[in-house]
Amino acid sequence: MTRLRWLGSAGALAAAVLLAAPLAASPDAIPDGNLVRNPGAEESPGALFDTVVAPAGWTTTGSLSAWSYGALGDRPDKAFARSIGGGETFFSGGPGGIAGQPTATQSIDVSGAAIEIDAGGVAARLKAHIGGYTVSEDLLRIDAVFLDRSGTRLGGVRIGPVNREDRKRQTTLLERSATANVPKGTRRIDVVISVTVDNNGKNHAYADNISLTLGKASPPTAGKSTLTAACVGKTLVATVRPAKGAAVSSVTFLVNGTPVAIDRKAPFVARIATAGLAAQLKVTARVQAGGKSSALTKSIRRC
Repeated sequence: MTRLRWLGSAGALAAAVLLAAPLAASPDAIPDGNLVRNPGAEESPGALFDTVVAPAGWTTTGSLSAWSYGALGDRPDKAFARSIGGGETFFSGGPGGIAGQPTATQSIDVSGAAIEIDAGGVAARLKAHIGGYTVSEDLLRIDAVFLDRSGTRLGGVRIGPVNREDRKRQTTLLERSATANVPKGTRRIDVVISVTVDNNGKNHAYADNISLTLGKASPPTAGKSTLTAACVGKTLVATVRPAKGAAVSSVTFLVNGTPVAIDRKAPFVARIATAGLAAQLKVTARVQAGGKSSALTKSIRRC
């Protein structure tokens, strides 16, 4: 009887451990992979002719459409599509003559990463292939718009447009990408395709392989101290502006390798009479900060 009671207690303990295990896991809340649904318009049958087929998963205006590669001569061919992993379809400004600017919008909920975002630790990367048809001046851009819970815009990141000179007047799409830190308070990201038309027939602005990914933001890089050298009459004025947050204790100024002044208090400035010096001067500032020394140099003609 005692043995049976012991087994029952052990079983209960094992069950408790199994139930507790999932609660103990703490996966990263920043979602992995491409957050854009239907990033290449593949979920819709691409239009073979000059008609509008709204891409699934996107809210569209005007003539924004999913078109098939190679169906007509003003579209990139299927060999090109294979070269960029473009599948069978792509986004197009669509046929002309339809009222309203061609746009497509998709809203992405990122509230699951609210803690990481509000800690300033999330960056967004927007990437796509963007292009058009030969000499057409229709232009396409893609924005990732950062919005708070109430829909107020907090910032954004943009790629495109790719104009005809960028494309060397060829029918093609070029890869573009940009990265930005996601502002604190962001709960939604709207990915918006916008086409500016040239009102010359069809809207030949194209995109494919749209990607929005989130990752950990890189820590901010420290700025650099700067050295300026300028003439005031016959006097050379050298000034060091420390990087933001740098604890500079002293700056030693040298001209053509010879120490000429030392300043231990900001602003760090040296005023040097240039009479008798060489025609070409090399100004060096040895900056002492945080127990480390670094050198800045400038070349200037004698005042």
